[in-house]
Amino acid sequence: MTISYFTILKNHLEHMQIEMVAAAESAADEAEPLTEGPEVCECTRMLLVTSGEGTLAVDGEEEPLKAGDCCIILSGMPHTVEAGPGSRLVFKWCHFHASFGDRELYKWLRLPRIVHMVQDEAAGLMDKIIYYVSHEGLTSRLRIKAAMLNLFSLYLERVPFGIEASYPEKPSQELEKIDTVLRYIDGHLAENITVEDLARQIFLHPNYFIVFFKGMMGCSPIQYVKQRRMETARALLLRPDCSISDVACRIGMKIYYFSRMFKSHTGLTPSKYRKLASVTAGSAPRS
Repeated sequence: MTISYFTILKNHLEHMQIEMVAAAESAADEAEPLTEGPEVCECTRMLLVTSGEGTLAVDGEEEPLKAGDCCIILSGMPHTVEAGPGSRLVFKWCHFHASFGDRELYKWLRLPRIVHMVQDEAAGLMDKIIYYVSHEGLTSRLRIKAAMLNLFSLYLERVPFGIEASYPEKPSQELEKIDTVLRYIDGHLAENITVEDLARQIFLHPNYFIVFFKGMMGCSPIQYVKQRRMETARALLLRPDCSISDVACRIGMKIYYFSRMFKSHTGLTPSKYRKLASVTAGSAPRS
C-alpha cells in the first residue's frame, strides 16, 4: 500500500464540500421498474438498499444488490437499478455534488462501487439526510454534511484496504507520482521545501505541478507541507524522549517560530498541548 492512498482520501474528506440536491426512499419490482433504460445523472448518487434483492448495472457491468449494500455512482455514468425476479427492491438514496467526486480521482484510487454496511446505522444517517433536505433551517446543511461524512466513514471502513485488494494491478502513474512527492515531503520536513523542489521530483513545471497536486490532494503543496509539519509535531510531542526544541528541529523550525505557529494552529502552546495530550491519550471516546 503506497502512503498516498490513505493520505489522498484523508485530505479530500477533510476539505470536501457537499451540496445535497435531493434525497428520498424509492422502491422497484418487476411490474414497476424505476426506469425504462439507463439513467445518467449530473450529480453523484449514493444508494442504500434496505430490503429486497436486485442488480446495479454500470457501464454494462452488473453487480448484485441486497439489503445493507451501499453504492456510489459518479456523475455522468449510465446506470440502471432493477429488482430481482419476484423481489421488491427498497432503497434510500441521495444525490449530491462533492469535491471528491472527480471521476479520474475515483478511478485512480480504485474504490469499490458497492460495499456492505451495518444497515441500521447507515439507514439512520440516510433518514437524517432525507429529513433535512426537505426541512431547510439554520443548521440543516451542517447536519446533512455531518451525516454524509459519517456515511463516507462507514463506507471506507468497509473497504478492504489491503494491498492485494486495493491494487490488484500496478498503481496508476498519478498515484506513483503523488506517492513520490509525499515521501519526499516526509523525508525532508526539517529542510526548506519549495514548490520547485517538489515539482522536480516528478519532472513537472511548477505551475503544472501545483494544479496536479491540488487535484490529487485537495489543497496546495505549501498548505500540505504546513499540515504535515503540524501533524508530525503533534505526534512527536506525545513522546517523552523528544524535547520541544527537538520537535522544532525535526520539522525545520526555530523554536520560537515553532511555538508561535503551533499555538496559532492548535490554540495551545507546545508544552500545554503535551501536558493535556498525555492526560487524555488513554481515554476512549464515549459511545
